[in-house]
Amino acid sequence: MDLARYMEAASEIMDLPVAAEWRPGTLRFLGLAAEMAATLDRVPLDDAELVMAPVFSPEGGNDDG
Repeated sequence: MDLARYMEAASEIMDLPVAAEWRPGTLRFLGLAAEMAATLDRVPLDDAELVMAPVFSPEGGNDDG
């Protein structure tokens, strides 16, 4: 993946300019995020074993759905 092109396209789509001095750090972060995503993508998951976590409710109790 060309992270620089991705950053440019995402920046334009979101109308969120990335200042020139921020570009090296932004590219570094995108590279780290891509590495983390690739690591997680390699983990086999069994849909039958996935369980949603309970949701906090300030009124008390949990909402499981």
